[in-house]
Amino acid sequence: MEDKVLKLIEEAMEADEGTLSKGQSLDWDSIAVLTFMSLANERLDKNLSANRLNACKSVDDVIGLVTES
Repeated sequence: MEDKVLKLIEEAMEADEGTLSKGQSLDWDSIAVLTFMSLANERLDKNLSANRLNACKSVDDVIGLVTES
């Protein structure tokens, strides 16, 4: 699941595959957050809160949010 989430973050941020890693801080904009929410809903069947996702500051935070949802 962690690898899937990582790839979705990269896709949402339009980053090259393999450029993000666990523990890395995130500097994403609102478009990337909305894109990630949509991808997570579509591909992982996860319905995430925009407020909680915006509060995520690292890749690990996002992985934790997705796995607890």
